[in-house]
Amino acid sequence: TLDVFSFDFIRGNQRNFLAGPNSIMLSRHLAEKYFNSVDVVDKSIILGDTQYIVKGVFEDWPKNSHLDVKALLLAPQDADVYGPQDWFDLEHYSYVLLDPNSDQVDLNEKLDLLISDQLTPILEDSGIEVKFQSQPLAGLYFAPGLIDDVPKGNRMYVNALTFAGLLVLLISGLNYINLSLTQSTRRLKEISIKKILGISRRQLLWQNGMESLIMTFLVMLLSGLLILTLDNLYFQYSGLHAIEIADNWRLLLIIFSLTFVFGMLGTSYAGVNLSVSGIFNSKSGINVNVFKKGLLGIQFSIASIIIIATLTMNKQVDFMKNKDLGFSQEEVLIIGLPDNEELKSDFIQFRERVKDFATVENASLIGGGALPGEDNGKEIFEVKIDDELAVRVYNFYRIDENYCKLLNIKFSSGRNFEAERLSDQSETIIINEALAKSLHWQNPIGQTIWYGEQPHKVIGVVQNFHNKSLHGIIEPIVFIYDSNYSANLLVKAKGSDVKLIVSLWADFFPETPFALTYFDQFLAAKYTKEDTLFNLAGFFAIVSLVLCCMGLLAVFSLQMLQKTKEMSIRKVLGANSVNLIKTATKSYMFIAMLAFGIAIPVAWLLMKRWLNEFSYRIEMNAFLFIFSALLILSVICITLFYHVLKTVNVNPAEALKNE
Repeated sequence: TLDVFSFDFIRGNQRNFLAGPNSIMLSRHLAEKYFNSVDVVDKSIILGDTQYIVKGVFEDWPKNSHLDVKALLLAPQDADVYGPQDWFDLEHYSYVLLDPNSDQVDLNEKLDLLISDQLTPILEDSGIEVKFQSQPLAGLYFAPGLIDDVPKGNRMYVNALTFAGLLVLLISGLNYINLSLTQSTRRLKEISIKKILGISRRQLLWQNGMESLIMTFLVMLLSGLLILTLDNLYFQYSGLHAIEIADNWRLLLIIFSLTFVFGMLGTSYAGVNLSVSGIFNSKSGINVNVFKKGLLGIQFSIASIIIIATLTMNKQVDFMKNKDLGFSQEEVLIIGLPDNEELKSDFIQFRERVKDFATVENASLIGGGALPGEDNGKEIFEVKIDDELAVRVYNFYRIDENYCKLLNIKFSSGRNFEAERLSDQSETIIINEALAKSLHWQNPIGQTIWYGEQPHKVIGVVQNFHNKSLHGIIEPIVFIYDSNYSANLLVKAKGSDVKLIVSLWADFFPETPFALTYFDQFLAAKYTKEDTLFNLAGFFAIVSLVLCCMGLLAVFSLQMLQKTKEMSIRKVLGANSVNLIKTATKSYMFIAMLAFGIAIPVAWLLMKRWLNEFSYRIEMNAFLFIFSALLILSVICITLFYHVLKTVNVNPAEALKNE
């Protein structure tokens, strides 16, 4: 480890660490936490039942490191010969520092050779395909997650959030350009008079450029203040912090550059077009209006895509949280049991004492990985296929007789384990429907599966339930009766007073901290990324819609101001309010519908790709698009309503008296 990874030793060195057994290296954080100092060389620390001698202290690794290394233990070397089962020991990962003259392709070729020499003879005709694939450390964060792996990121989610952020930024930029154009049309007379008085194009460009720079500076200053002020609120909403200035100077440089570019684009019309065009260019107003409406259409297309995506995510997350998983999760507590061989004999008695509480319905001892939704280990089994034994690898659940009843897992055939039957403890198994289907067993009861060269008769088949998250399919499972390797105690209780269980725990396991988790919360945590993505998408949807409305309000208010006299003349000539409203808003409604029509295929393709990550997912239907369209149109109507009524209700005499 010390040769593969870089450690900055504050105290001690690599030679001291390798000097003797039971040596430990601590990070600065742990040394200061337990000793209030980094001068801890040759001091002792007890982990579990083993005493270790501190041989050095190293600097904390950066927060964005792949591994969160807090301490290094000198593990004893195991010289035992490996057996077939040891190839499927997935508790450890190997990190390899390649020679400068080698590359990943060479390593993968050697791994393929290792498989053919060592594993192919063992798994011959088993139907199992084993693949050792190296992964570069630089891209490991976004690599597929494995069993007992470190937390992984999802590149699609990062790309989706980046894409959404860029879309909102684009909307903001287009909105700023639109507002600048709207403002510039009000300055036509000012600029024309300046040109008549002899001001040059360069001076006009300089004036608009300085205005843009000042505006950009004020925008960045206000944005920085809002980020600092609302960071805690944003964290509570999304679970993420805003950018840290010290670690993201490149990102800040990009933001400054983009803000400046959009600022310059926003003043380009007033500074370039007006300064270059003739003083009395009558067509400029028409061109600007068309351009502004085009920008509005782009904004509403982007906002529509984000809204459709948000509604789709909401429906998928709601589907995952409310789908019938095939077992009960309500009022179930998960109590972590001590990992101590000497205490395992007390587990059954502890379970029975817990069951004696009046508010407890049931309690069950389960092995590691036997909890639905938990990453579990797989074991090698043998089954008869065409009168010959074939090797298969299945999910392996160690349970007791209360497991299925507590979780309300239904049996499709056969029976449950019975504690009174000695044969159930060593000669029988239960399987799920997925396993029976994979072996094409029409009548699984009485079939035999070998585990560790010991035959086990199938006594029951449970209905399929989702043993993993809805990202994956339901996998074959073998249940074996075993309370000797229990890792958790499941407790089904109604209004149970946890203090009673805590008190009982102190009597049985006084030296082990009590660890309690609620099953429904444990399952909900499996979809934390989807929740965060939905919250952020909702945030982006609201922001984008508000920005679109701001742009629409500004453009429409200027148009209504310019058309006040026109509306008054129409009113004098007999036009009613409905006709006036229709005349004023029809072009904007057409733009909104056209924008939404463009957004539909783009949003559909994006969401189809996202939904393909789930083995169990919703189907996108017309309701999502209809609802999104109605939402967009409703917001547009509300935005236009005030100015339309204000213009329609103007007294024609007042509007025309200055003509």
